[in-house]
Amino acid sequence: MTICAELEDLIPIYVLDALDEADCARVQSHLHACPKCERLGAEYRQVADLLPYAAQQVEPRAELKYRVLAATTSVRRAPLRRRVRGEIGPAPSFVSRFSELFSALLHSPVFSAAALVLVVGLGIWNLALQNQLAQQGAEAQQIAGELRAQREVLTLIAYSDGQPRRLQGTEVAARAVGRIYGTSDQATFAMVTYDLPKLPTDKVYQLWLIDASGSRTSGGTFTVDEHGRGWLFAQAPKVLGQYKAVGVTVEPLGGSPGPTGAKMLGGDL
Repeated sequence: MTICAELEDLIPIYVLDALDEADCARVQSHLHACPKCERLGAEYRQVADLLPYAAQQVEPRAELKYRVLAATTSVRRAPLRRRVRGEIGPAPSFVSRFSELFSALLHSPVFSAAALVLVVGLGIWNLALQNQLAQQGAEAQQIAGELRAQREVLTLIAYSDGQPRRLQGTEVAARAVGRIYGTSDQATFAMVTYDLPKLPTDKVYQLWLIDASGSRTSGGTFTVDEHGRGWLFAQAPKVLGQYKAVGVTVEPLGGSPGPTGAKMLGGDL
């Protein structure tokens, strides 16, 4: 931690003349040597100079004048009692002493500086808490979406008629295999892959649906886990029966309008 960062929280307290002698000397010596902190101290000093004018002016009620006059009149009329030499007056009660101490604390510069630090700290903590809640909410929505898609994949696999279409790895991914689950008269399908290499964060796998003319249509993008397992639940523009083959290539994050990377999987439909 730099000396500037260490003393930054002490500068507003220094401006309010609420530091002890040791800390006051440290801050004062640093301000003479650091133009940045000296400017910060000057800004705090301007704020401190305006504090006496920050209290709202309140117009007293008219009846207060008569109450004060009545009180002073009663005091003048009360007989004076001369205190006998050596007589000890009643000791102030604990409540009155505590009230005086608390009132002095409220008006002290130390309390003002501590209150300022507390308010700033609470604001920062509240902002951090809101960011955490927003992040947790986004993560919860993402997990819920993934679970929903996984249920749809499992349902499609369980109720798919016929054998799944097998996909085989190419030379660059010889161990990789895949399965396409769906029916020829439906456009909805699911794909599950195994042993595909895990890609960098800026790359994804993209599925291509190939029709009889050789035209390729994107079936969606997906990633795999550390074990090379991946899955994709998608809706093709046409029913699967109108496509003759599929392929999987490596593409930039977000996908491509057409295949650009290495082909990793392929198979007939």
